[in-house]
Amino acid sequence: MADAEQRIQKETFNIIIFDLSDDDSHLAESLQELRHNAPFTPIIVTSTQHRADLIVSAIKAGAFDFITKPFAVEKLKLTVSQALENRSLKNEIDYLRRQQDVVYDYDRIIAVSPAMSEIMGTIKKLSQTDSTILVTGETGTGKSFLSGNIHFNSPRHHKPFIKVNCANIPETLLESELFGHEKGAFTGANKTRTGRFEQANGGTLFLDELCELSFALQAKLLRALEEKAFERLGGNKTIHSDTRIIAATNQDIEALVGSANFREDLYYRINVLRIHLPPLRERTECIEPLANYLLKKLSRSVKKHVEAFSPEVIKLFQNYAWPGNIREMSNTIERAILLADGSMIRKENVSLPKVNVISAPEEPSRYLRLSEDQERDLIYQALEKNLWIQKDAAKELGITPRALNYRIKKLGITHSRWRKHR
Repeated sequence: MADAEQRIQKETFNIIIFDLSDDDSHLAESLQELRHNAPFTPIIVTSTQHRADLIVSAIKAGAFDFITKPFAVEKLKLTVSQALENRSLKNEIDYLRRQQDVVYDYDRIIAVSPAMSEIMGTIKKLSQTDSTILVTGETGTGKSFLSGNIHFNSPRHHKPFIKVNCANIPETLLESELFGHEKGAFTGANKTRTGRFEQANGGTLFLDELCELSFALQAKLLRALEEKAFERLGGNKTIHSDTRIIAATNQDIEALVGSANFREDLYYRINVLRIHLPPLRERTECIEPLANYLLKKLSRSVKKHVEAFSPEVIKLFQNYAWPGNIREMSNTIERAILLADGSMIRKENVSLPKVNVISAPEEPSRYLRLSEDQERDLIYQALEKNLWIQKDAAKELGITPRALNYRIKKLGITHSRWRKHR
């Protein structure tokens, strides 16, 4: 054993197989010593003894597995393979956690404009609280990312961060998604399912597009917030979950409350702490550094060597209204990277709707919002050009299909082809 310990101190091994002699009185101490000298190396114990207390003692002391003799060679090979895979997964998780810390590092977030600098100061304070937070802002402004920033810089950062987009899940399935269901609760419920509230116990649940919840789900959410308790769909057992809620919406929630389209009591319960993210056109100082960051990130993603923008492109970006905000900018830059011939993105590689380009010569730092008529014309032209297929029109506009659908409903745009499929 002494020779083995000396080798372990000097060399690194992928796995350790510890063959236990008849004297098992020092098993726990021996395994703890091995774990101390090789903390990341899996240990498999083999022995002629098969007492349950001995096996439990070995596992508690840090052994990956305990194999009793005689054993088939294939059994040992399988256990070694599983131990190596387990170690690889742990290494990957550790790496991803370190990367996560980098992603959500306050100092790495681009917040050049005064408005964003103030918001980052607010986020630093709110991340240390345990209260419910409501994040508002247009689509593509970074609500999901900054909600993740709050969680991963909070005391709950070692617990789960669970995201649910309330707009992407059919209403009939959303209750089950949030609160889970019991076996047999409805047709197709072949087994009990744990909901997102339960999965987020001890951590944070991010509810994106909160205003898409039905009134019935709003009532159940209100109870879950007030009592930190709920029942699964089809069940009567009360489940307690210590979950922090961060909710987000791109709609005018006060207007929805005023028109009785959102519960007033839930609004007051969810609107404890508030963060409003300004659109990109109102933080123009962030446009150039954001574009450069996205260029590096997306160039790596598409495996293409593109290093910079021409001055004309930067000027074009700064004079554009960005109705889809950061998400639209990301889509625009990715498309430009794919079209670029050299290491620089030039004006001819960039495709932006001309109606959205804004110039304000008297006050170059200020940019106007599009009027509803301008926005309606822009969307109508894109839909007509793409045969009224919303997915293709969204791609043309550089925004997501969901964002386009929201604008279509908001502006009252209709077409006979759509009615056929309702």
